[in-house]
Amino acid sequence: MDDTVLAFIEKHRNQSPAELALLLSKKPHLPKEFILNQVNGLQKAKQKLPFLVESEKFIYPSARAFSQASSEKTGTYKAGIFNAKKILDLSGGMGMDSYFFAQHAKEVTYVDWNEELVKTARTNFEALQASNITCVNSKAEYFILQNENSYDLIYLDPDRRAAKEKAYKIDECEPNVAELLPNIWEKTSYCLVKLSPMLDIQQALTQLPFCKEVHVVSVDNECKELLFLLENGFEREATTHCVNIQKESTQHFEFNFEQERAASNSLGEVENYLYEPNASILKAGAFKTVGQQFNLTKLATTTHLYTSTELRQNYPGRIIKVLEVSKPKKGLTQQANVVCRNFSMKPEQLKKKFKIKDGGTQFLYAFSLGDESKRFVLGELV
Repeated sequence: MDDTVLAFIEKHRNQSPAELALLLSKKPHLPKEFILNQVNGLQKAKQKLPFLVESEKFIYPSARAFSQASSEKTGTYKAGIFNAKKILDLSGGMGMDSYFFAQHAKEVTYVDWNEELVKTARTNFEALQASNITCVNSKAEYFILQNENSYDLIYLDPDRRAAKEKAYKIDECEPNVAELLPNIWEKTSYCLVKLSPMLDIQQALTQLPFCKEVHVVSVDNECKELLFLLENGFEREATTHCVNIQKESTQHFEFNFEQERAASNSLGEVENYLYEPNASILKAGAFKTVGQQFNLTKLATTTHLYTSTELRQNYPGRIIKVLEVSKPKKGLTQQANVVCRNFSMKPEQLKKKFKIKDGGTQFLYAFSLGDESKRFVLGELV
């Protein structure tokens, strides 16, 4: 990055990609793709990787590589799952997971098949003073076969965009983790796999033997990652950790599927408080366990909302103080944040039909009870 390019990036760092691309088409002496990558990275790093914004020497890779990288919040969480001194990252990419692992580990080996990504990552690790990371240009399958070293942990985030369409199933990603596992077990006893939040967890567990822990990670109630910690030879039921990372705190809920199968909930009408599990719990399927552990009444078997007379503190989700319960009707409120659960309409349809403006401090929950009758609950956050 010479001074001319740096000055151009700094001047146009807040410009829209479309406008910038048009401007660069008239300046053939400037490296168009490189500049677009830098501006894209600088703009998106503010939210995704804020610690990079102040790094003047950091080089952002392609938009595709950036989009697949872990965020600062999920990367920091992931690096704390397993205490390992020597880690192999077989899907290096932009290098963020390697970087966060390196904050705890003694040495990290970063591997990626894309030569350009490896060069960029090596430069960036130097800029970030992460001297305990070694970069290798190789395909994961070749490296694991040819390398004779052993590791405390091997990490894999298979490429979910290897095909033309965005993939998320294990056998659609590259490398295929299920096929690679026999070779991995020759080099380590522990493997951490990151998969798409679109993936069915139970299906993944049939393809990933020896799973010890499942981590369902959300940020601000949006599910971002599924993490599977495998231990060679582990045969018991996996423990599922539901994590919702928020601005001020992190919600945790832990269960296993044996507990979920054995759990039961009483059903009933709405009481003084309404509870909605966070996105990680809903994704993990802890529908009965979360109600049982907090001694809550469920509103219907397939309506994953819960209620209680007395407030249950530290609930891992949204708690609503109930102001009014009614059958669906107009005039209950003029403005609210609308949530539909097991209801015949989507929020946008409901707002249009009942003339409700979006936003404000109140919440309107629309849902079905066990007898299929519909209810509105108007309330406010606790």
